[in-house]
Amino acid sequence: MSKTLKYIIGIIIAIIIIFALYRGQTPSEQGVITIGFMGPLTGDAASYGESIKRGLDLSVQDMNLAKVEVMYEDSKCEGKDAVNAINKLISINKVVAIVGEVCSGATLAAAPVANDNAVVLISSASTSPKLSEAGAYIFRTVPSDALQGNFGAQLVYDKGYRNLAILYSNEEYGIGFTTVLTQSFEGLGGEVVASESFERNATDIRTQLTKIKAEAPDALYIVSNSPASAVASLRQVKELGIKLALFGSEGLKSPDIVESAQEAAEGLVLTSVSSGTSGFIEKHRVAYETDPGPFAAQAYDAFFALGRAIEGGATTGEQIKDALFGIEFEGASGYIKFDQNGDVLGNYDVYTVQDGAFVLMSE
Repeated sequence: MSKTLKYIIGIIIAIIIIFALYRGQTPSEQGVITIGFMGPLTGDAASYGESIKRGLDLSVQDMNLAKVEVMYEDSKCEGKDAVNAINKLISINKVVAIVGEVCSGATLAAAPVANDNAVVLISSASTSPKLSEAGAYIFRTVPSDALQGNFGAQLVYDKGYRNLAILYSNEEYGIGFTTVLTQSFEGLGGEVVASESFERNATDIRTQLTKIKAEAPDALYIVSNSPASAVASLRQVKELGIKLALFGSEGLKSPDIVESAQEAAEGLVLTSVSSGTSGFIEKHRVAYETDPGPFAAQAYDAFFALGRAIEGGATTGEQIKDALFGIEFEGASGYIKFDQNGDVLGNYDVYTVQDGAFVLMSE
């Protein structure tokens, strides 16, 4: 074998060894920390996903963290897709933390994967009370429905209604919200005279509404995170001639829903987490020429919290998890401080739909 050939072979072997060693390094050792995003970028809940992505992207832009990159996965607000998305983000993209999911059921499905791999999963929109016990690596910047259900019950009761019907999506979000709303309203002295569920994405809800109409409630609370189902519910209440006060969860606070439901949405009263501080709202308007959508401010805060942890020197999922418990700040959605369950407290706003627009009420 000639010296030249030996030299060439030696170089090739050296390159192979260096490449193998490089591939074996963690992202932080390579100098890049990768954060994941997973949410519904297609499908019926895509408007929520796009709203949240905008908030996150603003936070990424404002923090301008060197050597931090974000990878995006479409998880469609479905449990199976969320599991596929988180596995891809962890195994292929080597993320150390993920902002997502939106629907509580999808976040709960992905939570065991996050915990098993020591990767932080922080949701800006999942409100099921079950997330409080989903594991050490699960956080959220949106308050639990254990809080909003109580707030909504008090709101309905204080407005003088005593016979309440609830129409809710048959999934973790709808079930959790409805459970708290029912217990709280009845604890105040009111009565839940009907409680009817529908499958997520359902657009024919006349059977449930006919049963509700028969119980003659004076108020109806709609709990949905499916725009199609929310619009169908509002339209069919009007079509069936059901006369009562309409209330809704924050999942109905979307311009797309009001635009599609049109006059059927007039008078709807909504409880909603913060749309953001005045500074955040103005920043969003400049960037996107529109007001923030649902959970945009919470998504901004979710990435901001991760960024603060990374700025403090955290580079692994475990280090980020530990750091988050010591982080607190005035965020785009309000004051952020995580309790022992990774939860935050939150205040709620009340809106009513007037002339096709959401109008903030003083309560």
